[in-house]
Amino acid sequence: MTGEILSPVASSLRLRGRIGSLQYLALGFGTMIGSAWVILLGDWLGKAGPGGAIVGFAAGALVMMAVGACYAELTSRIPEAGSEFVYAHRVFGPGPAFAVGWFLVLYLICVTVFEGLAVGWIVEIVTPSWRPLVLYRAFGAPIFAQTLIVALTATVAIWALNHRGTRLAVVTHSTLTYAFAAIVIALLLAMLWKGRVGAVGPWFATTNGRPWWLGSGAIFAFCAYALNGFQAIPQAIEERAPGMELRTVGWLILIVIACAAAFYVLVVLAGSAMRPWRELAGMPLPIVAAARSLPYGPQAAYMLLAATAASLLKAWNGIFMMAARLLVAMARAGHVPQQLARVHPRLGSPAAALGFVGLCNSAGLLLGKGAIEPITDMCAMVLTLTYLLCCLAVVRARRGGQAAPFRVPGGRAVVWIGGTGGALMAVAAFATPFIEQSGIPLEWRLLGAWSLAGAAVWLIRRRHEVSA
Repeated sequence: MTGEILSPVASSLRLRGRIGSLQYLALGFGTMIGSAWVILLGDWLGKAGPGGAIVGFAAGALVMMAVGACYAELTSRIPEAGSEFVYAHRVFGPGPAFAVGWFLVLYLICVTVFEGLAVGWIVEIVTPSWRPLVLYRAFGAPIFAQTLIVALTATVAIWALNHRGTRLAVVTHSTLTYAFAAIVIALLLAMLWKGRVGAVGPWFATTNGRPWWLGSGAIFAFCAYALNGFQAIPQAIEERAPGMELRTVGWLILIVIACAAAFYVLVVLAGSAMRPWRELAGMPLPIVAAARSLPYGPQAAYMLLAATAASLLKAWNGIFMMAARLLVAMARAGHVPQQLARVHPRLGSPAAALGFVGLCNSAGLLLGKGAIEPITDMCAMVLTLTYLLCCLAVVRARRGGQAAPFRVPGGRAVVWIGGTGGALMAVAAFATPFIEQSGIPLEWRLLGAWSLAGAAVWLIRRRHEVSA
């Protein structure tokens, strides 16, 4: 392999924690399931119908299971914080690794912003009597003082939780995840029980006049984002409990992907069974509207909103952890200031990286909820390329002949399924903005600007190395 990176990681820099199996499950599932299922259900139904949405998620789940298996094998070979960046550095060298890390930093920080904006949006919905003060407008949407204050306060709370140490952050994350799962799955099953699955129809239709399979393909591409977050497990691999086998961690990655895909399918079925899906397609929070049709509907809807708020916080916390650990790995390799690898001497948390992520998260909230759609589109575009890279990394890493504690089930064929599926997701993710917008899409312009900034950082770093 190429590209030596601090390995094994020096004990003075290694992150410390005692994460067990149940906590890894919560970390992966809780980070994957945020608020998209509440906000975007109407969009899924409108462009693919219930059947098309299920087909999209099923196809996406198959590809993401293959991709996740590749991550699992790489994690067992290279059990260090940094995930995709570390794999790229060890297998392909520093140049490709920097590109991977640079775009993943953008992705992770964008998702922390997304979760903060979504928290503020939910506050707006549940407090309609709270008269908002408009500060300014951005991306065509107003920025309200009250919701901005709520989002910024939540950002500080997330930062403080992580700063106090991995143990506290993971225990809190696990508590929120399992409480969320118990409440929401119970409500969704109640919708299936009280609803009329047999009356759902037509299963394959749209409300936008386009073929359902186009919407299904868009959902398939969206799975790059919707079924993402399992990387929180390999990002925290250094902090596993003593005696925790790497093979076990690999299987946990696959389990959380399967559980998340099943959850999305359950949301589609439950909502469509409870109310006509064409009605739900035009609503801002369709699954909440469906819950209102249950006995004690208003109470059920508020329970769902409360669970959604908890879901946002746990997903936000997981992404926050991932972003900090990626910066630590990049700092160890010298791609960003090495101060970002500093570990708190008493708490064992990546204090400097957490502070940087918190500042970026806070600044991004100033963009407002109008930035949510371009943020999610950019995230899907970046993620699909990293999936393809990790599948290729498995093929190349095996050339050394060294056995791995976990190997992709099904052999090389599954690796190529993941790589091919990742490539198809990438084509769909990069092409969708052109289909939906005229001219050069905003997402492409933002990625272009970030690429130029990354090239400048890389050149400055190279010149510094030469002069040193």
